[in-house]
Amino acid sequence: MMAMGIQENEYSCTKCNKPLLSTLASYCQNCGEYIGNQNPSFLDNSSIGRNNWWIWVVFTIIFVVVWQVIGSLPLVGLCGILNVVKVGTYTCDFETLVIAGNSKAPNFLMMHITFIVGAASFYIFLNLLHGKKLLQVLTERVRFDYKRCSFALTMFFLLGGISLTANLMSGSSDLKIRGEVPDLLVIGIMALVLVPIQAGLEEAFFRGYLMQGFSLLIKSRLTILIVTSSIFASLHLMNPEPWSYGILPYVISVFLVGLFMGLITLVDGGVELAVGVHIANNLWVHLIVGLEKSVIPSSSLFIADQKNLEILSTVVPSLIQYGILTGIFALKYKWFQKLKGYPAS
Repeated sequence: MMAMGIQENEYSCTKCNKPLLSTLASYCQNCGEYIGNQNPSFLDNSSIGRNNWWIWVVFTIIFVVVWQVIGSLPLVGLCGILNVVKVGTYTCDFETLVIAGNSKAPNFLMMHITFIVGAASFYIFLNLLHGKKLLQVLTERVRFDYKRCSFALTMFFLLGGISLTANLMSGSSDLKIRGEVPDLLVIGIMALVLVPIQAGLEEAFFRGYLMQGFSLLIKSRLTILIVTSSIFASLHLMNPEPWSYGILPYVISVFLVGLFMGLITLVDGGVELAVGVHIANNLWVHLIVGLEKSVIPSSSLFIADQKNLEILSTVVPSLIQYGILTGIFALKYKWFQKLKGYPAS
């Protein structure tokens, strides 16, 4: 019995007519067309390379240390210099490692260096320890689908724009204009380069590496989603937002983000959509609507005048947004067709 989209005996895609590089893949590796395999191969990529349990542990420890500790050394060094040498209006608090001054751009740049270092270490140690290619952690397709990424980013901004417009027109908006346009322009240019690295790294690790790793131990996809989303949410407790605006609403919100990202990754067979949404979300927070006490201070156009986050006002809009995005992605990429043969566990 042939899989949907595969020409019998020829093993070629019915859309582009090119030979399939693998009959196990859910998508044609040439054009990206869904070919209906009942066993999505994204998690199956976990079996590629060296997969002794201790390698997964060693990789995770080395990666996190290089990312969070070594990657922070440039910021720590600059912070030390600013505490000894006066450079304009800039100061740095060693407790928070936040550079303050006329512009938030220096701090924005230095805090993103950690992600550049982390991305480099992820790529290097993935190859050295596991013998895996980066692409195998990101997607089951033969190449990273940038069109998917761009589509997800566009849809997020479209929904965000509609929501923001409705909020401003309601007359009861809690948003205030910052008025830091020159700084916003500088940070905006930086963000277009740095945010994709940040978002891409987090998705590669949480939705790619960790989900594939846990799939070697756990058969239930639901359990994998819950475990990786819990890790994702717990690590965000290191940010100042939960301690400034309320732990429970923030943790629930981040946990739901993890579930949503993980779900679309599993169903779509890659992190492309999740990366697009993650980039859009971070750009939105940095450039459009931000919070005063943020892990990476920015000069967003609007600032939310909130003292505390409330579960209903935080979680419900997120669920609506994720539901709409899931529906759009499902229709665009024919997920309902794929889910007919998707394992229930």
